[in-house]
Parts: sequence; C-alpha cells; structure tokens
Amino acid sequence: MFCCCAEDSASKDEAVFVRAMPVHDDRTPAGGDGEVLLEDLALEPVQAAPSAPEKRAAQEWPVPAKQPVPLGEEPQVFQATLSKPSVDSALGWHLDVLDPRHLFICRLVQTGTSPIETYNASVATALQIREGDYVTAVNGVTVSAEKMSESIKKTDKVKIKISRPIVFAQTIASNGMSLGLDLKYGPGGSSLLIEGIRSGALARHAPDVRAGDRILSVNGTTGTPYTLMQAIQDSPALDIGFSRVA
Repeated sequence: MFCCCAEDSASKDEAVFVRAMPVHDDRTPAGGDGEVLLEDLALEPVQAAPSAPEKRAAQEWPVPAKQPVPLGEEPQVFQATLSKPSVDSALGWHLDVLDPRHLFICRLVQTGTSPIETYNASVATALQIREGDYVTAVNGVTVSAEKMSESIKKTDKVKIKISRPIVFAQTIASNGMSLGLDLKYGPGGSSLLIEGIRSGALARHAPDVRAGDRILSVNGTTGTPYTLMQAIQDSPALDIGFSRVA
C-alpha cells in the first residue's frame, strides 16, 4: 500500500501525497499504477412479487418495492436489481474503485437504454441510483471492491446494495500548515479519496474527517481530481465538501 509516512524529509512533510489510479466502467479491469507527488500542495497557506424461481433469492436479497416513498422518508440504504442484455453488457456507469471496501459511482452514462436507466425509470425517485452513491454489496459480495467489481461481470442479473452518501462541509484555514493528507484519485474520477490523515491543518480544524472520506468540492469548485487539487492550491482558506458512505 502506498504510504507517504515513510518519507523522512522535512520538505516532503509539507506536501500532500497523491496516488493516481484509473477509474473504470463495469467492463474494465480494476487496478492501476503510478504515483504522483505534488510538492507543496499542502498548502501554501492552504414490487412486483418475485416469481417462484426467484423466491429464495428474494428472501435473501429483497428487491425494493416499486411504490412511492413518503416525502422525508427517503431510504439511505436500499437494494436494486439490474438486468443486462448479456453478461458482457455495460450497466451504464463509471465506477471509482480506489476504496478497497466500496465502489463509488462517479458518473452515470446517458444512453437512454442502459440497465441503470431502465431500472431508474421503473422505480420511485427515492430509489433511483445516482451519481455519488456508493455500492456496498454485489450479488451478496461485500467488503471487497475488487471482488464486487468482478462479480458484476459474471452475470446478467446484478443485485446491488446502494448506500446514499453522507455529505458535509468543513472550513479549514491552513495558516501556513500542510493539510496533512494522503490522497488517491482516478484520472477519470470526480473526487479525491482520503487514504490517510497526518498532523496538519485538516486534523486541527476538522477532526471528524477520517480516512475513507472523499473530497467532492473545494470552495464551490467541482470537477476532475486535477481541478480539485488546483482549487486547494489556489486558496489559503478552504471550504471543502466531503462525502462518506452512510
């Protein structure tokens, strides 16, 4: 595992370390390579009921009922079943697999006919899959993002558990201190994954932030990981939007 804490140099201590890895869709192998060190990034001052053959599976993994969800009672965790035309068909999303425990939906692909679009059209708004959601289980597989990603590719019926994100913001004034963050990102992603937290401005001003949280926005700026990192560099006072699996 990449770990910047092995660095002894004082100048390195003043940097935010970033591990670059690819983001892929459901047909692309997980994994990646490459490391990037951004010097001084730390900142300069910075229902239909199931049919008989499906009853047993439904008991183990219930499919959400296709009925309205009362206002104010949107579920934070729910199950969804996605049907692919064939085993090799794409579901219609781009997944960030940087966190070894979960899959993060960084983008939905709009084709009009994808399995996710078909599913979303068949359920209440509160049960639709959205960008920024987390996938915490696939066909009964949990905990391992790599195994969940592999499971998606092995069948044309994909049963997933969706967790809505907990989104929150923190204001951080670096005052000459480094942020003290170890970050990972995917070039095609939309967030920065916090892999580790060391002594620094973030630990001092936002002690509730923890490893595994994601940075979604910086001072209102969203976009690619590069855009987010540039926004961090450009301001000594940071209003950072975070995401965490529910």
